[in-house]
Amino acid sequence: LNILANNKDWVFMAILAVFAGIAGLQYYQVFDVTIVTSIFYHGFYATYYMFLIPVAVLALLWVATFRYFRDALYLDTGLKGKHDVAETQDYTWLNRFGTMGTFLKNDIKLIRRNKRSKTTVMMSVLFLFYGLLFMTGALEMYDKPFWKVFAAIFVSGGFLFTFGQFVPSWDSAYYPLMMSQNIKYKDYIASKWWLIVIATLVSTVLASFYLHFGIDTYLFIIAGAIYNIGVNSYLVLLGGAFIKTPIDLASSKQAFGDKKAFNMKTLLLTIPKLLLPMALYIIGDHLSGPTLGYMVLAGAGIIGFAFRNVVFRQIEKVYKIEKYKTLDAYKQRS
Repeated sequence: LNILANNKDWVFMAILAVFAGIAGLQYYQVFDVTIVTSIFYHGFYATYYMFLIPVAVLALLWVATFRYFRDALYLDTGLKGKHDVAETQDYTWLNRFGTMGTFLKNDIKLIRRNKRSKTTVMMSVLFLFYGLLFMTGALEMYDKPFWKVFAAIFVSGGFLFTFGQFVPSWDSAYYPLMMSQNIKYKDYIASKWWLIVIATLVSTVLASFYLHFGIDTYLFIIAGAIYNIGVNSYLVLLGGAFIKTPIDLASSKQAFGDKKAFNMKTLLLTIPKLLLPMALYIIGDHLSGPTLGYMVLAGAGIIGFAFRNVVFRQIEKVYKIEKYKTLDAYKQRS
């Protein structure tokens, strides 16, 4: 099932739809799925034949997976050329931003045209619903303010984490060419940052359906979004300098990340991304209640936004230090 879901989008979407549908029916008390599942699982204990059902499902999945591998073995399938209708978009309205506008146009085209980047955008949309585990009270263990902060960071920061952590790996195919040109690292970094900021703002607006669970719930998301813009956006760009994994834009695999991207530096940068916002809210909440907690969390983001030029210069230095290691890593892609 994992193989099929990883290689066939419709299988993945079907599984997602089934589980989302069951969760929705259970949450809104339309249908209690445990009535069915309890009978099914008790049947393994009470009968001699219920075990045949999972065995039959296994057999069907085995046949389906075998056929998938068999059909994918033909070389003609991979060698056959695709006939697509060519489309061009100039995005001339970005020319006013100079060199940074050029980078923005390249990023927008990259996202629109490539399978991996499209999958990343789809994954970031799914993050919008991550907060339903924490914000709705459905799970009592997560019905705590600090867990809501944790969820808020992901709800508004789906694109930030899925796209931002792989800067500059998105440009690995032509990164050596870029580095041979007379370009400013600051403009390159700023273009990625603004793309992340815009995506975070859009995610925050789309997440307005959390108002259904109360204004306090949406305030968590707004405060988390401001923190993402003013703090986490820099951290993911900084972490990207240490992730030297080239990306295959034609493949949708590993949309959440690559095991090669894990190292001690990126692990240490995870602490301020996730734990620091929780700590900031707890401090404010402990001193004067939830309102101050929101203000402290959002205030950290506002301060970070105000000093963005200073932060960009520091990130630029790191990128320059790691430049040749990154170029070497991209040349050794397998």
